[in-house]
Amino acid sequence: MGALGSALSLLAHRLAHLLPRDDSLWAFGCRGGERFEGNSKYLFLHVASEDEVRPVWISKSQKTVRELRAHGFEAHRAGSRRGRLTLLRAGSVFVTGSMTDLPLWPTGGARLIQLWHGVTLKRIAADAPRFAELSAFDRLSRLYTYRQFDAITLTAAGLDEYFRSAFRTDADLPVTGYPRNDALVREMPGERVGQDDAVHDAVDAIDAEHLLAYLPTYREGDSDPTEHVDFETLDAFLAERDAAMLVKFHPFNDPAVDADRFENLRFLPPEFDVYPTLRHVDALVTDYSSVYFDFLLLDRPVVFYAYDRDEYAADSGFHLDYDEVTPGPVAETFEELLDTLEAVRSSPDARADERERVRRMAFDHADGRAAERVYEYARDHAER
Repeated sequence: MGALGSALSLLAHRLAHLLPRDDSLWAFGCRGGERFEGNSKYLFLHVASEDEVRPVWISKSQKTVRELRAHGFEAHRAGSRRGRLTLLRAGSVFVTGSMTDLPLWPTGGARLIQLWHGVTLKRIAADAPRFAELSAFDRLSRLYTYRQFDAITLTAAGLDEYFRSAFRTDADLPVTGYPRNDALVREMPGERVGQDDAVHDAVDAIDAEHLLAYLPTYREGDSDPTEHVDFETLDAFLAERDAAMLVKFHPFNDPAVDADRFENLRFLPPEFDVYPTLRHVDALVTDYSSVYFDFLLLDRPVVFYAYDRDEYAADSGFHLDYDEVTPGPVAETFEELLDTLEAVRSSPDARADERERVRRMAFDHADGRAAERVYEYARDHAER
């Protein structure tokens, strides 16, 4: 969208404030606006089980809309008449990132709740290094959008200052936890909606003594995580230990891998919802992805493969001290990674105290009731 289009969108957003809103109608979208995923997904599923609110999923994807309708949920395409009308009438609107989830302009006058999607290890929003590289108009447009958030959900009160700084906001910051983490502790009705059952069934059928997962974060530019993993050696390493590993790259960094060559590695598609599967994972391997904070709720080992730590810190920046919030061994080479995997397999409780310390920093609640808390907060604050 060019500068003129953005300006017209902002003007339409102001005009939408004049329209009446229905506090019993809630609209939901996810990051990117394409798939049924993330915190919005799990909050939507919870709200659908309640009687007081009418939840509607808004997506840019007709496929996603059809899938949700096939399971009995109300869903509309963002650009359709019914999609726009829903956003113009909804009393509350939920997003999980930037306003790529949903168009901003029809939400004027609604209560806009930002669910976000991770603990702030990395610098985000206006604190991200790349924010300063945007044009002046784009910076002002984003700051305008941030100011529309009436609430931003947090996992812990101690993270308040980071989110206020990142979004330049004085919005409510309720400490509810993230709805997606409810799926870590129990099966959630509807969690496979929009998912490929065959892939999930294949993962569930993996017969190994130890199940690991490698979930690297998003990287800018041409950085390729596969260049730092010898998958043939890793496959043999796993075979010798009756272990298997799930590999899922960030959806925006999804390199091609000849997955059929390996017996003990299963490469998951970008649309795969990993949260229900994490219930069965014995140890997580990551780098800077906030998924490891979520995984700490299970009190299982985490291994960090930070082969490009200095470069990543310079490019993305850290809000938190990496050494202070990584409660597991940090490997910088592939050989070190194999050594740390062996150590974790032999002594899974070796860093339990560190994991507990970081978990308490990142989460005020660890009870699997995050969606319920967000629902209650939004219901109690429905009237603007």
